[in-house]
Amino acid sequence: MKKLLLLLAAIILLGVLVVVYVPFNPASGESGVGEKTTEPLVGNDRDAHGCIASAGYTYSVVRQDCIRLWEEATALAPTVVLGTPALPAYVVRSANWQHAEVFLPGQADSITLTLKTTPGDPTWTDPYNTWQLSYDKIQGWKLAQDGNVLYTAGPDKA
Repeated sequence: MKKLLLLLAAIILLGVLVVVYVPFNPASGESGVGEKTTEPLVGNDRDAHGCIASAGYTYSVVRQDCIRLWEEATALAPTVVLGTPALPAYVVRSANWQHAEVFLPGQADSITLTLKTTPGDPTWTDPYNTWQLSYDKIQGWKLAQDGNVLYTAGPDKA
């Protein structure tokens, strides 16, 4: 009789341990026994171009590569701060300066601009002349939309 009680107690204890230590996913109603997790792995978030967003990479059309904006782009400060924090826009230029790409805060897609003037200070515009990016060696960068300057930055230190 004692052996039977001990065996019954061991079975109950084993059942309690299984309930406590085996994970349970209430959303799916499935226990974790022998199942693989469906949560994405950190760093396994490549976009269509192979850029890993969780590592800070964004695809640049003018560079044809994954870049980190804060490392390779010029940060432009907003001229009017409406909210907190004031987020910068970023500008990336092609190697030959024929194209510039603007990354605006909160916008999923970048804006590609084409060099329009070569003598003097360079100016880039979009096909509709809505956006204009200009660079002056003394005053620096200006990004305007419909003639209104929205972002600026000092001159490059090169």
